[in-house]
Amino acid sequence: MTLDFSTLHIGSVARKSTKDKEDQQVLSISSQHEENIKSTQRVGGTIAKTYTEERSAKAPERPIFNGLVADIEGGIINVIVCWRLNRLARNPIDGGRLMWLLQQGILKAIITSEKVYLPSDNVIQMSVEFGMSTQYSIDLGKDVKRGMLQKAKMGWRPGIAPVGFLNDYGGIKGEKKIYTDPDRFPLVRKCWDYLLSGAYTVEEILDLALNEWKLTVVKGRKRIVSPIGLNTLYDIFHNKFYYGEYDWGGQTWPGMHESMISKPEYDRAQEILGSRGRPRSQTHENPYPCLINCGECGACVVLDTQKIFVKRENREKLLCYFRCSKQKKRPCTQKRCMRQEKLDPKILNGVIDAELPQAFIDWALQKLKLTQEDKKKQRETDIQRLHDQHKLAEKRVSDLIDERLANPKLIPEDAFKRKIDELDVEVKRCEARIKEFGKQGRTWREEFIDKLLFVEKAKMKFENGAPKTRIEMLIELKESLELKDGELTFRLREPFRTLSRGKERMKAKLGSLEVLNCRLDQVKSDVLERIVPVWSRLGDLNPGPTVYDTVALPLS
Repeated sequence: MTLDFSTLHIGSVARKSTKDKEDQQVLSISSQHEENIKSTQRVGGTIAKTYTEERSAKAPERPIFNGLVADIEGGIINVIVCWRLNRLARNPIDGGRLMWLLQQGILKAIITSEKVYLPSDNVIQMSVEFGMSTQYSIDLGKDVKRGMLQKAKMGWRPGIAPVGFLNDYGGIKGEKKIYTDPDRFPLVRKCWDYLLSGAYTVEEILDLALNEWKLTVVKGRKRIVSPIGLNTLYDIFHNKFYYGEYDWGGQTWPGMHESMISKPEYDRAQEILGSRGRPRSQTHENPYPCLINCGECGACVVLDTQKIFVKRENREKLLCYFRCSKQKKRPCTQKRCMRQEKLDPKILNGVIDAELPQAFIDWALQKLKLTQEDKKKQRETDIQRLHDQHKLAEKRVSDLIDERLANPKLIPEDAFKRKIDELDVEVKRCEARIKEFGKQGRTWREEFIDKLLFVEKAKMKFENGAPKTRIEMLIELKESLELKDGELTFRLREPFRTLSRGKERMKAKLGSLEVLNCRLDQVKSDVLERIVPVWSRLGDLNPGPTVYDTVALPLS
């Protein structure tokens, strides 16, 4: 399909959000429009209208984007030019709207700095690129949670440090520690000493702390100072952090920070405060820390234990059950819990749903790996082109300086300075492109190969894996794990969800997947004749724009 872009109405789209981490390395809006002008000129067109947006694209209902779609549907714009597809959308709803307009021919083309997308093109590649933008936003949130869990395992409590301690806001990301506050640490210790003496109530200690010791609390990075309150003082006296442990994500972790009191002192303080203030002892480790959320309020689901006496067996029995921790500020009516012996099989079933037959994995890997060498050569060509552009830009700067030195009167001072500034911008733009190209890292095919290998023998890996391995597998597989009304919902993330639906198609075709639980070369020829067409159509499982909803296997 050949288009005469000179006769079409092209809209230039540039977007950058200053609040999202994924947009920190993106070109500025002005630079994006400059790239759009170059891309438009390359195809022989001109820009009729400009759309500028300073907002995250992770959620739909963006006014500028909705205006763009309205202009396309109204015939004002019939071509979009943008720097990358992720400048248009990072969510499946907006991406799907554009893909539908393109497929229907209402939108004639989408031009980027790398490619021109036409209605006649295979929609799979565009689905993958839009979907990867969506998945990147989702993964970012999961990475934050995963990083907090890793920090907790290392012994450093995530979040704001309690009174008497300070967060290391200036430290290296992922290695930030918690230090003692030299001004408040001894004063908080004095509060503990007065409580442990048994001669002072909490209210009396608060009066001393406010009026004599002038104890204050510091909040946040801005270090807002305020007087200590009664609730804060009670929180201090009930906080395990002061003897070296802390509760986070429904589990107790040993801390690496300096302890203020000893464990016996903490226990003595709980006796003084009363049994109501004594935390329940943890006798069973939570196998799914911070992995399950309440389906109503979103708070973490925690593990509780209770000993009961079974008369007919004449022995004590330990009951382990999961419930909402109710740590969110929003109200939660959930009262039902779920026993561990019922929850564990449901978790395992979710893992089994993600597992794929060995023969399909072998077949898919063969198809995917065929393209890797070509992809590597293309990347090498692209990076060399970027380096050549960078060298040319630097040479132009050098030549201009030499010309100025050789004949100062030839180029006026103002013109020289203006031209040097323009060339410096070009050099920096080339450097930014090279840096971003390096950050692109792996191709979607390489990532998809990793996903296939991850679910190979997933059931065996999960059942035989160490607790850490099981946790890591669930983090990778789940989009959500929710407990509501005593029922667990395990929703797989993409591409595992789509591949699981594909597995159901295989089962419907063959009746059983046992014949595929072997190496590809061991599958009988008559079985392959029946199942390969099903495998080849996995890309049509779901027409939505999510990254792996259309499994883009290169079948040609």
